[in-house]
Amino acid sequence: SWQGLNERVDLTALNGPQALAELLTERGLEVEAVRSLGAGLEKVITAQILEMKKHPQADRLSLCQVTIGEGEPLAIVCGAKNMKVGDKVALAQIGATLPNGVKIEKSKIRGETSCGMLCSGEELKLADSTDGILILSSDTPLGRPLAEVLGQNDTILELSLTPNRGD
Repeated sequence: SWQGLNERVDLTALNGPQALAELLTERGLEVEAVRSLGAGLEKVITAQILEMKKHPQADRLSLCQVTIGEGEPLAIVCGAKNMKVGDKVALAQIGATLPNGVKIEKSKIRGETSCGMLCSGEELKLADSTDGILILSSDTPLGRPLAEVLGQNDTILELSLTPNRGD
């Protein structure tokens, strides 16, 4: 873990995890992979549902107004049913590409504008299957990167131990 190493060793002279991987390789250790835990969550932030109402053109959709703690509320069309007003949720912003490959764009869904997407744990590759969107703890701060809130804002360096290394 890049963060775990940073707690024990001063790595400020290095320009990130990739530079450490190159240094370790130069020193004879085989770095198999450098993997970001928060990959695909770069534009996913925490939000709170302010209002929910039935979509006028679709029985299975809801119109939600959500806040990220600043600015105007955002209109989101959502198909999940497991949330309620006041819930804190994961919001994929316009321009996000989720871990499952879905690209988020401003769109019209059955005549209503959606400025993002409320995400499930499955869509974010945080769970194998889910019954709706990811509901966060009530004390979750708004407008924060989801990777940071979930402790996924770290990079893992995977090392391969070669048979000639007895240590």
